Amino acid sequence: MPRRDGINKAKSLISAGRLDEASDLCRQIIEKNGDPEAIYLLAVISGQTGMPAESLTLFRQALRKLPGRPDVTYNFGVILNEMGKADEAVEQWTATLVLNPGHTDALFNLGRAHADHGRWPEAADAFRRLVAAQPQNLRAWLNLGNAHYRVGQWENARACYSRIVAADDAHVDGWINLGITECRDGNPDTAIRHLRQALRLAPDNVRAHINLAHALLAAGDLRQGYRENEWRRKVQELRFPVAGQAAWPGGAIAGKRILLYGEQGEGDFIHFLRYAPVLAGRGASVRIYCHPSLTGIAERVDGVDEAAGFGEPPPAFDCYAPLMSLPHLLALTEIETIPPAPYVRPQPGAAPAADGAAPRIGLVWAGNPDHEDDANRSCPLDALLPLTDLAGFRFFSLQVGDAARHLAAADVADKVIDLGASFADFGDTARVLQSLDLVISVDTAVAHLAGALGRPVWLLLPRIADWRWFGDGPDTPWYSTMRLFRQKADGGWSPVIGRVRRALAEFPARPDHKRKPPLP
Repeated sequence: MPRRDGINKAKSLISAGRLDEASDLCRQIIEKNGDPEAIYLLAVISGQTGMPAESLTLFRQALRKLPGRPDVTYNFGVILNEMGKADEAVEQWTATLVLNPGHTDALFNLGRAHADHGRWPEAADAFRRLVAAQPQNLRAWLNLGNAHYRVGQWENARACYSRIVAADDAHVDGWINLGITECRDGNPDTAIRHLRQALRLAPDNVRAHINLAHALLAAGDLRQGYRENEWRRKVQELRFPVAGQAAWPGGAIAGKRILLYGEQGEGDFIHFLRYAPVLAGRGASVRIYCHPSLTGIAERVDGVDEAAGFGEPPPAFDCYAPLMSLPHLLALTEIETIPPAPYVRPQPGAAPAADGAAPRIGLVWAGNPDHEDDANRSCPLDALLPLTDLAGFRFFSLQVGDAARHLAAADVADKVIDLGASFADFGDTARVLQSLDLVISVDTAVAHLAGALGRPVWLLLPRIADWRWFGDGPDTPWYSTMRLFRQKADGGWSPVIGRVRRALAEFPARPDHKRKPPLP
């Protein structure tokens, strides 16, 4: 068989999905004359039929024998990506675009690879080039909008999603993402309209319902917002076994053992613990199942009979409910019905001993790095440090996690004493909070815990904060001892810290501070 006929037949077999026959033919051609095209085709077949080591070897041979071939570099990238070698795949797709700048499949895959690894500017660049080459490619516009959204470029994201729904008014994801962007940019009413349009097109779309819930809550419509938020439960997996027990639907609860589980972050858990005493007041025996670091806090809420941490067997129960569903299930969906703080009893035991009478200020500058909005919520330590120049105060770091390392790098041991390193759980944090005059924190679980204990806390918020901090004033119905300091512009922490400095200058020493357990 002439060489070209053999290669063409192998390609036809591949196109027909007859990979075993194509593989045999390519091996015969390679054995006969080492044909580089057959090596390349066999590399593709081996990658598709579960022989990754052989595929890698053959692709490297093909690259040497067929230089300047964008199809070789592109398909090598595909195989590398399927093998989990994303960085090497990016190298091959980048090489493909050098050889053929208009290779749209390489542009799309390159953009997705960068997006999958959080390299949003690089992803945006790839998708921007793709929409320039294919302006009708709505999938590319969607991905470009997502890349803009991830770096906080709301106007650019809005433009991408608007283009999608203008081209296709039945594009559900376009309407959803447009709604999410409007909500994130501080326009919940507009977001509600877009998300309702998505639901007209797809009434059972869980993502649309959940994001509509966020927009309604941000607009202050707690009743409808909590109701819509129940859609999240359709995609939740329980972290405990259920053997005949049913989810509590609301209504009568007297005489039943109800298991309340912490489904989301630590701050959410502390925030919604306030509803546990309501259940106890209605005759339920309340049991809590949560992250192990929070069991000590849960046990100090009135009406909680038992608490256990994830990984342990849950307390015995007759029915169950997620904590965040309680406002809806209890029909407490008006601001006036929010159970007041404090609702966590003080922790027993004294804080570390020391002397001194200056007001004691705790600092927290970073939240959970895995939170999707962490870059927006957290504050660089450097932005907080001007506070420590104020005379007459003692400052203590309550920061935990990787961000706590920033303290040592800042070389401010003479100004800020690190206490966070000694925290084993939130019980330790609570003991320290009880001995502080004030906590200054970004939106974290520590801020919620301070409010739940009734301790003074100043919360630093981004321009568009989480829905629960609705409004634009300094007060919140959730915690009477909390004061809110809000950004006026995205990323503008310096003006916020300036206002905090001025407020600290007027901060009175607590009258009873000498009688509280002292800190080092």
